[in-house]
Amino acid sequence: MTHPHQTTLTAPAAGPASARYGRRVLSATSFTALLTGLNTSGLDVALPGIVRHFGASAAQASWMILGYLLAGTVLLLVWGRLADLFGRSRLYLTGVALFALASIGCALAPDAWWLVAGRILQGVGASAIIANTTALLADAFPPERLPRALGVNATLISATQAAGPLLGGVLTDFRGWSGIFWTSGAAGLAACGWAAYVLRRDDGPGSGETFDVGGALLSVLFLGGGALALTASGSQGWTSGTVVVSAAVAVAALLVFPLVQRRQRHPLVDPWLFHDRRRSMALLAAFLTAMSYFSVVLVMSLYLQTVEGLSALSAGFQVMFMAVGAMVASPVAGRLATRHPARLLASAGTATSALGIALLVLALWLGPPAPIGLIGLGLFLTGVGAGLFGVPNTGELMSLVPAHRRGIANGVRSMLQNAGYLISSVLALALVSGHGPSGGPEPLVGHHRTALLVLLCLCLAATATSLLRGSGSNNGGGNAPKADPASPPTRGTTVAPPGPPGQSAPPAPPAP
Repeated sequence: MTHPHQTTLTAPAAGPASARYGRRVLSATSFTALLTGLNTSGLDVALPGIVRHFGASAAQASWMILGYLLAGTVLLLVWGRLADLFGRSRLYLTGVALFALASIGCALAPDAWWLVAGRILQGVGASAIIANTTALLADAFPPERLPRALGVNATLISATQAAGPLLGGVLTDFRGWSGIFWTSGAAGLAACGWAAYVLRRDDGPGSGETFDVGGALLSVLFLGGGALALTASGSQGWTSGTVVVSAAVAVAALLVFPLVQRRQRHPLVDPWLFHDRRRSMALLAAFLTAMSYFSVVLVMSLYLQTVEGLSALSAGFQVMFMAVGAMVASPVAGRLATRHPARLLASAGTATSALGIALLVLALWLGPPAPIGLIGLGLFLTGVGAGLFGVPNTGELMSLVPAHRRGIANGVRSMLQNAGYLISSVLALALVSGHGPSGGPEPLVGHHRTALLVLLCLCLAATATSLLRGSGSNNGGGNAPKADPASPPTRGTTVAPPGPPGQSAPPAPPAP
């Protein structure tokens, strides 16, 4: 078992060359963020055309979506740890290349199951990208500038969520269902070439640490089994064989996992990561926040179509307000995070999302038809809160771990966030449709209102968790960390000297 680490703050050496490298890394990660976002939100529009083309069954259509999500979730811990051992740039490029080749394979799919296999491979590549993006940015930017870089990256992700369905519709109309995959493949190869040119080579810390194969297998079993049980429960029920077996495997693996980790000298998930309250609370807040806001769009989209009878296009335009809110707030959060503690800014974000969800509950109380302006304002504020939360919370977490632990720290954060998304979707669908026959519009409104109230409670819990992380200094990272003799500095970086307790970060230089 590893010994507890103190926190090391590694940052690029100051100067124009370092600033240029940071901007180039940001351009590469932003490129792939747009790429993966298109295949998440844009594919929903193309799915009916894919089903018609292949004559796909409902199960095949579901796995075209779920296969990508499951593969992307279960491997996040594995990719994060491998990146710490063998180098982030190498694993990142592997993920981009695999994603691009899998996209081309999807475009050439001769049948529905071939397309499902291609989507699973896309998810494997996407998980490598997601697990390394934030860590690459943390290596390229000093802590006082990292929140702004994260804000730019988050803004582009939000823009993709807003524009993805529209772009997917355009590609589908002009190029057919395969247009999305051909575009992703070509763009992925270009992104891989640019990233290979931009990223500095890193070979890991060279500390002699080994990869925890047993922990990796157990993590895949409990994450995969849990995710499969949740997704299958919606269509097959909680007592089906698939759900029961998957849940049993997940629980067994989860119980054995900590026992195996304690016996490992270099465990997959270092327990040290949870020894600091700010790190633990940042991870828990990310999980609760993902659970609270992710399915708001799903609930409102179903409400607008099933209760108020809007078309899918009209409902889509209304729920876009949430993505727009996140897109507006993310760069603002990046600037504010250089001057205000992460605890206050992230908590203000979750509180803003809670206000937005409360306005949606009020709108449904007043409907149907619900006031369109109130729905738009509620969705916008929910998105603003999500944007305000994500940047400082992630920035603080990355600044509180040494460079050679950033991969697994971001892998844990991404895994918890993706698990929150999955649980949120299953929970919302169960609340909206799990109350028996509707009998008319009023019971349906009540079902949707109940779902929103549960999401509101989760958002309030996320706010409380964020506040409980404790005080820290500016830049989203808390007080200046102490040096860790056991933590080798990242190649091309310098180790910042420790500061006295309570010392603030230096003033932020111009945005990258």
